[in-house]
Amino acid sequence: MDEETRQAAIRLQGLATRLLRLARSSAGDHGLGSAQYSAMAVLHQRGPLPLVELARAERVTHPTMSRVATGLAKRGLIERIDDPGDRRVRQLGLTPEGRALYETISANRVTVTAAILSQLRKETVAELVEAVDRVAGPLEEKLRRD
Repeated sequence: MDEETRQAAIRLQGLATRLLRLARSSAGDHGLGSAQYSAMAVLHQRGPLPLVELARAERVTHPTMSRVATGLAKRGLIERIDDPGDRRVRQLGLTPEGRALYETISANRVTVTAAILSQLRKETVAELVEAVDRVAGPLEEKLRRD
């Protein structure tokens, strides 16, 4: 990697951190930690999952995800659901309140991101999205295998 690319990567990493902080603060204080929000995002996207699969998706240990899930369950944001295919397994899924809260926070984050993207030409936005998707997909796949 040349020095110019390295410096741009450093700057972009800092900007990504600022963007996430801005998105979090614009969403209001809902008392959710980033791990809780992230777990809710996975459940929103994939639907109910067993705890072990949710932990795997989030790349955390089973005990860590168990603590995250317990906190979300105490707030009534997720529920434990019997697995229709295996009565021994319980899945975690968003409650209607959890879904509504996730969608509110997500909408606020999208608004912040859209405000930034609106400053760019449509072609630049399309190129940026395509580049991130093209690189992120294989990196995520590699992390799943490791």
